[in-house]
Amino acid sequence: MASLRQPRLIFVTQVVDCDDSVLGFTLGWIRALASRCERLTVIANEVRSIPADLGVEVVSLGKESGSSRWRRGWRYQSALARLARVGSADALLAHMCPVYLNLAVPMAKAFNIRTLLWFAHPARSKSLLLAGRLADAVLTSLPGACSLEGEGVRIIGQGIDTRVFALSEPPASQSLRLMALGRTSPSKGFETMLHAVALARSSGIDVTLRIVGSATTPLESEHREHLQELRSTLGLSDRVRLEEGVPPSRVVRLLQGCDALVNGMIAGSGDKVVFEAMATGRPVLVSNPSFGSLLEGLPLRLGFPEGDVEELSLRIQELASAGPEIRGSVGRELRQRVERNHSLDGWADQVVSLIAELCQDKRKMSSPSAR
Repeated sequence: MASLRQPRLIFVTQVVDCDDSVLGFTLGWIRALASRCERLTVIANEVRSIPADLGVEVVSLGKESGSSRWRRGWRYQSALARLARVGSADALLAHMCPVYLNLAVPMAKAFNIRTLLWFAHPARSKSLLLAGRLADAVLTSLPGACSLEGEGVRIIGQGIDTRVFALSEPPASQSLRLMALGRTSPSKGFETMLHAVALARSSGIDVTLRIVGSATTPLESEHREHLQELRSTLGLSDRVRLEEGVPPSRVVRLLQGCDALVNGMIAGSGDKVVFEAMATGRPVLVSNPSFGSLLEGLPLRLGFPEGDVEELSLRIQELASAGPEIRGSVGRELRQRVERNHSLDGWADQVVSLIAELCQDKRKMSSPSAR
């Protein structure tokens, strides 16, 4: 095996496309891992575009050309077999989809390839439970950001590129400008936000809300229509904007143009955009208790119970009353916390270190003295 400091890694993901509003950020993860690996191979269910300077092998399973699920599964196994036979993998890291890990396990065990799953979401499917038993390690961002528990779950931070999400001061404004980013899913808490903004305005707070997110399913499209209707019903048509999702390259400018992020995601997930907002120096109003320890010891209360309109309205009022100076000092402290525990470099270093640890354990188990 090559030096443990330079592993050979297979990274499996759903989409390779830097402009994808949901998964485009994984290109940053791929680059960070590639710089730390002897060889990195990316296998993706769908490949729409590959940056010319990416510098790694990218294997498409063919969804972009209409390949059936059966054919994509066959291509996946074929790609794994090819890489395993030529010794091009010490480990496999599956991103968010447990099925990728579960399908890879027989091949991985046959060739002594370590298997890891990245998962940060409240879902608890049979596929996830199976992956939790089969994987050598499950990686996640925060305590509580993954429904699995046990020694195999490793907390390694979120992997935010703090060079891209740079600290900045918000433009001057008389209003408190709130931003919410994410798919228009009921789980995101947008309805609570609209009611809270209406309540804060009834208390004399000059506040606006900009919601930016795509609808990727029929349920999300239906909820988007509901939000449009609710905005009118609450008399917020001139105070709340509802916009389509944007590529990752535009997210940083959106965050830099607001005073604070509001995130109403249900418990059990470390929503990436919260970390991105903190990296730009923005206070974050969040309902997810997984962020509790990250938001402790600040002069502003930033948490609110999920779905609680009155408490969110109070947080909005407190944020507006604090003024730019206090909001700025809170934002700078949050930036430092992201740099310490959730940076992209720190995340990639931990992934590679864990692979080295798992491979070292494999060598010990296979040595004559272990038999």
